[in-house]
Amino acid sequence: MTQILDYELALEQAAGNEQLAKEIFEMLLAELPKLKQDLQNALSAKDKTACWDHAHKLYGSTAYTGVPRLNQIAHKMETAVKDDNEQLMAETFTSVVTEIDSILKIGAQELKQDWKTLT
Repeated sequence: MTQILDYELALEQAAGNEQLAKEIFEMLLAELPKLKQDLQNALSAKDKTACWDHAHKLYGSTAYTGVPRLNQIAHKMETAVKDDNEQLMAETFTSVVTEIDSILKIGAQELKQDWKTLT
């Protein structure tokens, strides 16, 4: 299974700039609680347009941050919404929550690490 934060991927996506990679990750950390809540609200309301919007925003937000598992899960959520598969949307949301909570749990500590030495 892919690790929660892939330092090498994060650095690669930031052209080797550790400061930039950390800034992007920090922005994601700040945004994740709202993204999770917005997606949950849309699912609860059975608002497929909002579900798509929030799933797509989550997918885009994770594209350059070195969090491959959440990126893959967000893509799966987009697909479930597109396919109008409510069961898969619910199952995938559980995975979204688990992964977001994992990232938030380690986030502050990860920002203190020297990512270049961890690759």
